[in-house]
Amino acid sequence: MTEVLNSSFFLDPYSPNLLRYWMAFNDHQYDSGGDPFIGAKLGNLLLAGGYRDVHTEVKNVHLDNRQPGRRKQMIEFWEELLLSAAEQLIGKGKTDTATVEGMRGELQAVRNDPNAVFFFAFVQARATVY
Repeated sequence: MTEVLNSSFFLDPYSPNLLRYWMAFNDHQYDSGGDPFIGAKLGNLLLAGGYRDVHTEVKNVHLDNRQPGRRKQMIEFWEELLLSAAEQLIGKGKTDTATVEGMRGELQAVRNDPNAVFFFAFVQARATVY
C-alpha cells in the first residue's frame, strides 16, 4: 500500500501561487472526505484495522541538477495533475483564475530553471492480516 504525504511537497524556486493553490487543493480533498496526509498515519490505521507486523517506509522523489530531464518531466506531470482540479476548485470558490494562471507561470519558470528542485515524499506500508 502506498499513500500520499502532501505536506512534504517542495519546489524551488519559491512559487507562492503554487503554494496557495496546493493548500486549496489539499483543503478541498480534506473537505471532500479524503486525507491528503494519510501516509504518515498508515501505521496507526493498519494496527487499528487488525493488521500485524506493520512496516512503513518513507519513499521520496528528490530531483535536482543530478537528473534535469527527469526533473522537467516530473514538473510537467505535476502541472497536469494540479490543473486537473482547477475548474472544480474555482467553481467551489477554493481558488481563483489569477492564482491558477500565476501557478502556471511559476511552474513554467521552475521547469526551465537550471537550479530547480522538486521534492515529494510518500509512505509505503506492508502488513499481515490476522
